Amino acid sequence: MKRKLLFIILPLILIVGVLLIVSSGDDGPLNTTELPPLEGESSMSSQYLAFQIFTGSFEPTEMRQSIPPPSEDIAHTVDSIIRKIGTVGSKNRKLAFIPGPLTFDNDDDQIRELIRNSFAIAIEKNIAVGFHLDDSMFWGRLSHLNKIENIEWTDWNKMPNTGRRLDWSTTPTKIMPQLCINSPTVKEEVKKRAILIGDEVKKGLETLLATDKAHLFAGIIAGWETQIGRDFETGKYLGYCALTNKGYSASNPPKNINEARADIIKEFIDLWAKSLVDGGVASEKIFSHIAFTSKSVFDSVKFSEPGQFPDSYLETVNFSPPRVAFGPHHNPGFSTYPQPGTLEQIQEEREKNSNPPWASAEGTAIDPGAAEQGGAGVAMEGYLGSLYNHGAVLVDIFGWGVGPSSNPFRKIAESKKAITAYQKFLHGEKLKEGEKQQVPSQQFFEKMNKLQKELPVYIKSNGEKKIKTLYETLNEHLGAKRFNDAEKAIDDLLNAIR
Repeated sequence: MKRKLLFIILPLILIVGVLLIVSSGDDGPLNTTELPPLEGESSMSSQYLAFQIFTGSFEPTEMRQSIPPPSEDIAHTVDSIIRKIGTVGSKNRKLAFIPGPLTFDNDDDQIRELIRNSFAIAIEKNIAVGFHLDDSMFWGRLSHLNKIENIEWTDWNKMPNTGRRLDWSTTPTKIMPQLCINSPTVKEEVKKRAILIGDEVKKGLETLLATDKAHLFAGIIAGWETQIGRDFETGKYLGYCALTNKGYSASNPPKNINEARADIIKEFIDLWAKSLVDGGVASEKIFSHIAFTSKSVFDSVKFSEPGQFPDSYLETVNFSPPRVAFGPHHNPGFSTYPQPGTLEQIQEEREKNSNPPWASAEGTAIDPGAAEQGGAGVAMEGYLGSLYNHGAVLVDIFGWGVGPSSNPFRKIAESKKAITAYQKFLHGEKLKEGEKQQVPSQQFFEKMNKLQKELPVYIKSNGEKKIKTLYETLNEHLGAKRFNDAEKAIDDLLNAIR
């Protein structure tokens, strides 16, 4: 996905080549005592404040290096989180940690050991645990998948992709080829891995249930920004192998090829979810994970700077619009960095699907594009309030303990103001919501273009005295990015000069 704009999505590891950099030092005693339950709520309504603990590193090669860190390293990081925040919360609002990604490059024994160790840490420290799966990016260990029928094609002629392109930084990274996500062999590997994970998680959950600690399971995020990525060498959009498996061809293409690719992604997400259910995980504890540029940002930029988004909306989001995150065997999950229009679009889609609980599967209070330009981000309390106050039951914060202390994602995740926001949430207090970021409408640009043509003509004939105050008001709103107010100011100016 393209990251040229201030608003556009999404680093994963944030610092390339980090295996697991844990916070050091002792920030006070380890407080694992739960707070009293919130009045009028049960553990069934639990909300989780989680922190992603990365289980591998990314090297600028085709191969994924994914080795789960030793149990003591994860435990050390968890200790740091608990000490700095000072509480593990209550049954209703629970602190959590989420190791991942769990990938195909991890063998079965590594997966089992990581899950068992993580449940043991959760029980020992009275903190919730969840797991975050990669669904299709890192599969080099499964060499038998590297065949033409299992990897994506750049066209109907079965031209294999050269590797999947990851735009997680200014310089794209090449990884293993994009899998053909509905090939029979890939689907069988998905089922086997998901059932293995589900079975091991079920064992851990049974241990929690035996001690009345079921609320210490936060859930499984099944996917890591699921999509059909682009070809590394050419940048071409893929999916022709998957489309062929659905019965389409060059002579019999789908009516809408991009919507058909989105449907395939939706089916793939639910394949993972259903297989996890088959392994023993309750569907309400499974969340998808997709990422998208908001439609309002896309429309605005498409109008004002067409070169930034030369392709269609579905192509720009790699065929993963919000609708694909919903399914019968899981709740939806999204990356939720501060981007105008993202939360509104999520809520619109939730309303179409009976308003299910949802997860912020990845995010923090700063947009990756803003971070690259030295931006300060937004207030953590407002960021969290805008999620939890609108149906989010799991929020997975990225950045804690990752990279040097100067890493902007780490700085914002571990800042004093962020810690205060975490404490406020875990103590059951109402979080303030952040101010909604406004996005200029298409009408805004049409009106602005009209004003730029007509205003100089008016001033040349009439001077600027009559419209000076209105013009200053417009500039003030533009400077503050209050685009709704700015559009009204443009209307007032256009009416004044007619």
